[in-house]
Order: sequence, then structure tokens, then C-alpha cells
Amino acid sequence: MGKTRCLLVVAAMAIAPAGSRAQTTASGDRATNDPLVAEMRLLREALERLTVLVVKSQVSVSRLVVQQQRVAREQDAVDRTEEAIEAADRNQQRTRATVARLSRQLDDVVEEPRAELRREVEGLRADLDDQDRLVASLRVRLSKAEQSLRLEQQSYRELQAALVALDRGLPGPNP
Repeated sequence: MGKTRCLLVVAAMAIAPAGSRAQTTASGDRATNDPLVAEMRLLREALERLTVLVVKSQVSVSRLVVQQQRVAREQDAVDRTEEAIEAADRNQQRTRATVARLSRQLDDVVEEPRAELRREVEGLRADLDDQDRLVASLRVRLSKAEQSLRLEQQSYRELQAALVALDRGLPGPNP
């Protein structure tokens, strides 16, 4: 009886559809898994591209912020230099007016005060020469500051354009 029972179990296993189901399931799993594996690969690749784009955009934004700070600093330098030139120009105008006034008075004054006025006029003329040199120096400084500002603004515009191009390359709605 033990042998008969064993043979029945073996025969049932050989004939039973469970064996065919297992084989179908194995090949069915492969067929079902292939699109899932492909989809997972595509998702992973998309995630990797998105990660690279996020990092690039963060770097671009950081560079843009730094460049904006540089532009602001250069603009401040230009503004300060322009203010210094305006102040020096006002001083020059006052000194020129004083020299002209004293020169006119010099013609009307007697000899003793005349020498004193001459010394004062000569001192003012020396001050005027110093102011001329200061204004010339400030104008050179302004020219350099404006040139530096233009360069920084150009770099800022280029970075901004790169960031816009990067933004257009990102998936999803673009503002």
C-alpha cells in the first residue's frame, strides 16, 4: 500500500495542472517583469537627469546671486566716485570764484594789503592745481569703475541667460 500511495502522488503531480501553472507563471513573471524593469530603468534615468538639472540650477542660481552682489558693489564704487567728483567740482568752482574775486580786489588795494592778497591768491591757485589733479585722478578712477561695472553687468547678463536656458530645459511648466 505504501508503494501504491507513492505512485498515485507521483502520477497526480505529473498530470496535475499545477505544474503547468508554475511554468506559465514563471514565463508570465518574466513577461510581466520585463516592462516593469524597463519602466524602472526609465524612471531611474529620468531621476538621474533631474538630479543633475537640479544641481546645475542651484549652482547657476548661486553664481547669479554672487554676480548680482558684484554688480551692486561696482555700482556703489561708481556712485561714490561720481559723488567725489561732484564735490571736487564744487570746490573748484568756489576756489575759482574766490581767485577771481580776490584778483579784482587786488587791483583796487594799496601796496601792503596787496602783497597779502597776492600770497592768498597764489595759495588758492596752488589749491586749485591740487584740486585739478584730484578731479583728474577721480575721473580716471570713475572710468575704471564704470568699465569694471560694465564687465560685471555683462557677466551677470550671461549668467542670467544661462539660468533661463537651464530653466527652459527643466520638465514641467515654465513661468
